[in-house]
Amino acid sequence: MKKLKKASSSANVLRYLWGSTAATLILTSILSWWLLSGSWAAWHSARNNVIQFDNFYQVLLVSNDLASERAYANELVLSPQEKKAQAGASLDNSRQITDRDLAKIPADLLSPALLRSTIEQLKPARNKVDQFREVTLSDPVVAQRAIDSMVAATDFYHEALFRRTSEFLLLEPSALGPILRAQALGELRDATGRLGAQLIIPVATHTPIPLGNIEALSRGKERIAVLWWLLRTQGAEAHYLPGFMQQLESTRDQFEKQGVAMIDSLVIESESGQPYSVDAANFALRYHASLGSFNELLDTYLAGVKKHYVYTEQQALLHLMMVVVILIVLNLLAMGLIFYVRSRVLRPILRLNEIATGIIAGKQQDTLMNDSTAEEVQELFSSLGTLGDKLREQTRLSKTLQRQSEEDPLTNLLNRRAFDALGGNLLKLASPQQPAWLIMMDVDHFKSINDTWGHPTGDKVLVQLATTLKKFSRPGDVIGRLGGEEFAMMFCSPGHEDVTGYTTRIQNEIRRLRFEGPKGEPFSITASFGVASGWQQELGDMLAQADAALYEAKNSGRDRVCGLP
Repeated sequence: MKKLKKASSSANVLRYLWGSTAATLILTSILSWWLLSGSWAAWHSARNNVIQFDNFYQVLLVSNDLASERAYANELVLSPQEKKAQAGASLDNSRQITDRDLAKIPADLLSPALLRSTIEQLKPARNKVDQFREVTLSDPVVAQRAIDSMVAATDFYHEALFRRTSEFLLLEPSALGPILRAQALGELRDATGRLGAQLIIPVATHTPIPLGNIEALSRGKERIAVLWWLLRTQGAEAHYLPGFMQQLESTRDQFEKQGVAMIDSLVIESESGQPYSVDAANFALRYHASLGSFNELLDTYLAGVKKHYVYTEQQALLHLMMVVVILIVLNLLAMGLIFYVRSRVLRPILRLNEIATGIIAGKQQDTLMNDSTAEEVQELFSSLGTLGDKLREQTRLSKTLQRQSEEDPLTNLLNRRAFDALGGNLLKLASPQQPAWLIMMDVDHFKSINDTWGHPTGDKVLVQLATTLKKFSRPGDVIGRLGGEEFAMMFCSPGHEDVTGYTTRIQNEIRRLRFEGPKGEPFSITASFGVASGWQQELGDMLAQADAALYEAKNSGRDRVCGLP
């Protein structure tokens, strides 16, 4: 007969229990340290975000102060003699604010040497402006130098300090998104102010706007458009700044209806040789008024983000404290559970062993065993299957939304954002032997089509143009609708002969297109083309070159191609 193994004694079981207790306490300590480290890191990161944003707030505040000081300096330069004292007092008050906020920037961002350099840059610029405290504007060159010197001082501050701020952000990049958007708000305020500076002297001296100033206006508008776009792409702060987007759109609407409209009107008057409809002083006041909401917009954003960071820091600290308390309680519970198992579980098991031994010895004993089931596991697999179906549906929906976000809804061509991304990638592949070519196309007199036959007919024209461009496209070509009736095509080609033939075929095909108005009125269209080529350059530069060529084609009679070698 086979012998049974000897049952473990109570002493052996207790040794196993105390060994398990020691292992449990060690593992619990390791888990506690891991959880505490994560909570401490989260709180430390939140604390750093608050400190960084406080520092960056001071940096941006000075940038905003400099933009305001430039505006008051422009008013002093342009003001008549009877208003010099008032303009000078406003400028002095603005300078005091700038100097006060400069001194508040922490030393780790603005060292004493950098502070001195910034002040040294401001001193000659302010001296040039102060020349106009007693004299009125007579020499436009001197006045322009005074204005440009203030812009140069601002540029020095931006270049020196924002570079240092960027290095500082790399140490704790979690706040990078909100800080970049806050910086975009500051740059937007600065860019809008510079836009008006291009017209002040020509309006004051009743002279045509120089070509360089007009080009600066175009670049400034492009920069402002990019900043508006960047500010629309908000991150998590959209949840704790619910009214900010409406305020942003309201500020933009006010600036475009008042400031940009006035600038465009003056540019048209200058190009047509008409006298300006507003004098320099009124222009400065009205344009300054169109920028009034920018300071409030920036304050709203900074205050909201700062409040969120402070709240996040408080929650992280509360979470850390709760983790400490919970870990202490868990350790106490673990030790209590072990003693509970020893007294309430282990002893009954040992008693059961004695009963089993008695049964083996021939004594009658009754025991009750409970069977378990696997229903919970089956439910878990069912839940995982449902979750997989949901994930696949989310993936399909995500791809659909991505495609919709990259396409122009009317023409199904690439929209501006997708065109910029793919065009930039194509430009990186270009070389001197295989340069990138950019063709911008604009429908001639498209506004008259909408005005004569209505927007539905105009939309049909745009759809047919998109179909034509797709018809002549080749694999690898990047084709998009940049906006309105403006389209762009980009590709790589070794020689301009191929580009000339490609453009000519499209132009001839457009000439052959025939359309009908709502009542069957027949009409046809033409288009103007601007061509640019290059490699190892920014896409924005190529767009500007092609746009200039397109502008030349429009001005030289339309229905033609400009920009080819």
